[in-house]
Amino acid sequence: MRFILFFLIPIISLASEFPEIFSSAGDEVFSNMQRYEKIKNLDIYKDRPELLEAYCMDANISMQKGFALDKRKDDPELAIDKDMIKSYAKELRTLSNQNEQIVSQLDKELGIMYNNGDFVSLKRISEAGFHLSEKMMHGITNYEKQESQRKDFALIKKKIKKEKEALKIKNKSQASKPKFVPLVKEKLVVIVPKQEKVIPIIEPKLQVEIAKKERIKPKVKTPKKTKLQYYEKSLHRLKDELYNLRESHEEEKMACLNDITAINYWMISVLQNTNESCARADAIRQMKSYNKASAFSCGRDSLRYVEWRGRIKPYVGRKLFEAEAGCNK
Repeated sequence: MRFILFFLIPIISLASEFPEIFSSAGDEVFSNMQRYEKIKNLDIYKDRPELLEAYCMDANISMQKGFALDKRKDDPELAIDKDMIKSYAKELRTLSNQNEQIVSQLDKELGIMYNNGDFVSLKRISEAGFHLSEKMMHGITNYEKQESQRKDFALIKKKIKKEKEALKIKNKSQASKPKFVPLVKEKLVVIVPKQEKVIPIIEPKLQVEIAKKERIKPKVKTPKKTKLQYYEKSLHRLKDELYNLRESHEEEKMACLNDITAINYWMISVLQNTNESCARADAIRQMKSYNKASAFSCGRDSLRYVEWRGRIKPYVGRKLFEAEAGCNK
């Protein structure tokens, strides 16, 4: 396997074009050979590596025959070998049939990869030069956007973790320092005889009025929290819980809590951007995306999934439509 790779790569990298002889059949065979070289290490070919390896090796050998025939055709001193031309044409037909089978199988695999959310493999296939549907390319774009946001969110969590660890170290160092206890000189204690309390005589009517005043206490109204304040406090609580889970290495619970924390984060953005239609629409779409992800990470029967799905439900319908309409004005 390693020898074949060593043999193929230099030839492919040096080739600036394909053979001119039978180019109508050969161009597709050889161009796909170069594409298969870029995707043959994908997981879908792990159980059958010989499928693309054999094709690439045979196609490369045939391509060298094509270049040799081109050279004979352009050089009047060299005779063209008709048997070599027939052999080359036969090889191209065989390779063309193999190529059609591989492309047909790959087309089926693309649908499976899309349904399984394997956008990493789909991106590799697109970068290799294969044409994907608009739906799949849109899925790849959304995946890359979510991954970028996840990385940003991970950096925020990492920063919070570092700050907490630094605070712990600071608290430990302060606790380990010996406390300064000032020396107190002995003082002379003078005992003063207790004086008898003088109880004032209050008239009965005045006593009743005083008692009423003591019973009536002014009610202090506590201001209600706004939605934004509630979700800001909720985000702080979720981050603490996420930090504790990270310490205990509970991966499954962390995946669920990651998605829930992200929903809370974007809910704050929704509430902060009441007058910014585009930002509000984007934040609602992000909530929908993470809610969909939490259906898998938490489970549809999970209380957390049910609770947060109910929280975002009023926003993902008419409010999202209004925000998008305002953004497109």
